[in-house]
Amino acid sequence: MARIPRSASEQPIGPSAQSTHATEVACDEEQLAHSRAMDDFLSALNRESELGRMEFQRFGICSFRTPDLQLSHLVQNLDQKRSGLKGVHATKVDIWDAEKEGEMTLTLTFPRHAQLTSPASVTLLFSVDSIKGDGLRVKFKSHSIHPNTQTVCFSEATRFLILTGGQSHALVHFKLSVTIETWKDENKPKPSVSELQEVLMRKVDGSNMSMRPILVFLFDRDEQRTPHLKYHRNPLDEKPPSRTYLFLYELQKFLSDILPRKEGPAPQRGANAVSLDALHSLPPLSLGVSSTVSLLSGLVNSSMPTVFVFPERQQGLQTHRVEVTLDSPLLSVLRMRLDEAMAQVKQQEAGQKVLDRLQKLSELSALSPDGEDDEAVDKDRKEAQYRSILLLKALQVVLLTWEVERAQRAARADEDGSSVPSQCRLQSLTVSLRKFLLEPSTANINNCEGVCGFPLTNANNHAILLNSHIQSGQPVNRSLCCVPVDFDDLCVIELESEGTNIFFKTNVVATKCECR
Repeated sequence: MARIPRSASEQPIGPSAQSTHATEVACDEEQLAHSRAMDDFLSALNRESELGRMEFQRFGICSFRTPDLQLSHLVQNLDQKRSGLKGVHATKVDIWDAEKEGEMTLTLTFPRHAQLTSPASVTLLFSVDSIKGDGLRVKFKSHSIHPNTQTVCFSEATRFLILTGGQSHALVHFKLSVTIETWKDENKPKPSVSELQEVLMRKVDGSNMSMRPILVFLFDRDEQRTPHLKYHRNPLDEKPPSRTYLFLYELQKFLSDILPRKEGPAPQRGANAVSLDALHSLPPLSLGVSSTVSLLSGLVNSSMPTVFVFPERQQGLQTHRVEVTLDSPLLSVLRMRLDEAMAQVKQQEAGQKVLDRLQKLSELSALSPDGEDDEAVDKDRKEAQYRSILLLKALQVVLLTWEVERAQRAARADEDGSSVPSQCRLQSLTVSLRKFLLEPSTANINNCEGVCGFPLTNANNHAILLNSHIQSGQPVNRSLCCVPVDFDDLCVIELESEGTNIFFKTNVVATKCECR
């Protein structure tokens, strides 16, 4: 077996400087990154308890029909405030390649001060790369986990993997046999050991540092703290999440559930995703109390293509509080358009899960009734107006996606039934966009296809004269081309802990074609 070579960011520390094991430096930056990972995990557990249901895909659970008992146990104990959590990250990570494709051995070493004086419920926590791991089903085998064989499943919603370690006084070493059972593209080779390592231990943004696994202890809140262990308090002791935070959490899940990438209008096979930041943009506009009437009116009245950008760390949205104040006429328009959009979504066969989420979103963004003095609108009502605008834009995203899917099906049917080349016209074209937690991750930008021949129905005088010249048999270096002449912008709603920015990516979606 061959050991994976140590990366440049991995350095020996302390007594293990002479060790042949791969060891990463435990610097302040790394400790901060692991602390944030633990906080994100606690925040996710908090949402499970607050919302009263299990988001099994977020934790790598393969099916909602077989929920992870350890995760349910954690949520239950934290909710009842009987227990707290302590966590310590691995000091060494050894990865050994196996003889068979798609298999490897993972050895984790934790500090000896992680030993507890009394039995504790132990969980092994991985912070994973969901984009690279989407579609993976992985089996873990070890005498250190209970049961000894545990299977996890990756999707784009997966943020964590948890393995149950059972009750133990001391677990310093974990030796895990890792096997890839399924892969999203069976025609391609399974990920290499180094690729699987990047999936199980995601890179911290902007660095080569890997997120090493964390050993999590569930302990009695009356127990004296174990020395040297980082203590993470139960977030349920703090004030409950704001309605805006819960709304944004539900909104992201609503979009990811109803617009799954592999079921939506798929881009061309092999096409590269384009970074959203690479597109030309107008200066960003802040959405809030200082927003202009024209911006608010444009968001309410427009149905332009829109994408949402959510932060990598959802915990940052706990402080996200945005208020807007709409005048009475615009507020009435918002109510009307929101009701219409919700009715259209409900008419589709979207499934009960989607309808349940939509109901929750509706409750969290409920607007106050008419007839009240707009000047007396308090903080909560202003936030509700903000949430309602976001919900309207999200519903428009869903409805536009469904409209594109119907148009694509109709276009394919027309192509199958006709052998005559079509005249220059607008055709649907879907491309992939790239930015962390982008919903949807594709955009229908359209394209112009078809022949430019007599008669020219969509052309200017230059095109008419050029076509006449070509028809007479005169040589030209460039023939008439079917090209876009009008465009719509793409609205990008970027959510951050400090607020919300609106970006307009100019001339993204083709809306009209002509022969030029």
